[in-house]
Amino acid sequence: MKKLLSLLIIVGTSVYVNAQNLTKNSPEAEVEQAVGATTIKIKYSRPGVKERTIYGGLVPFDKMCRFGANSATNITSEHSLFFNDKELKAGTYSVFAIPGKESWEILFNTDTKATVNSYDKDKTVLIVKGKVSENSYTESLLIGFDNLRDESASIIALWEKTKVEIPFTVNTKENSESNIKNAIEKGEDLGSVYNNAASYYYSSAKDYKQALKYVEESIKLESNYRNYFMKARIIYELDDKKKAKELAKKSLEMSKDQNASIGYQNYISETIEKWEK
Repeated sequence: MKKLLSLLIIVGTSVYVNAQNLTKNSPEAEVEQAVGATTIKIKYSRPGVKERTIYGGLVPFDKMCRFGANSATNITSEHSLFFNDKELKAGTYSVFAIPGKESWEILFNTDTKATVNSYDKDKTVLIVKGKVSENSYTESLLIGFDNLRDESASIIALWEKTKVEIPFTVNTKENSESNIKNAIEKGEDLGSVYNNAASYYYSSAKDYKQALKYVEESIKLESNYRNYFMKARIIYELDDKKKAKELAKKSLEMSKDQNASIGYQNYISETIEKWEK
């Protein structure tokens, strides 16, 4: 009985310890960013300066280091990223760095659990340059995104008084069309899927005939103020102004019946007023 009790205490204590969310010197963080039609996630840890000299001290120049702390920093992208025309294919990769005084080398590796000591060069799929500049003081390493455009952005890393910027581009047209195709094949909430596709072709691609095809598919599945107003705007661009106004007025009536926000109702009303001038 004593042995059984001792075993239960040991097991219970082990489970309790493993279940604890313990404080870490370099807390874990995650950042997610949409760039065009691509979603990118970065998981990393945030070490602090803690009154140390970082670059050229704790982190030597010209030697490989972690792009963060603790476990390897991981980046995940649902579509390819392009760094000066060098392609990083969709997937998850570990990220390492070789800091320099003028520029950094950023390494992407297929081993997502790699360490500096276990790093396998044969699994490196891409090495790119990062721009280095002086920046205002940042105590805890911060990795994120800046310079957001439909087709491009930059990964940035801020720590101590150093900023590293890694610009990249995405193929938004190709990725958008792929996302639309995948969403249709998935078959969930197709009314919204078709309306979102129409919105893309209307707003971004400026392909009004294709937009019209998608919005009509949406209306077949479910008529609502959103897809009616979407169709009105498309028809307006296709030069049937009279029909566009009729659809917009119908959309306004539907928006009231379907309890749309006052802001959206005002948006429809203001558009109608603009078209009637």
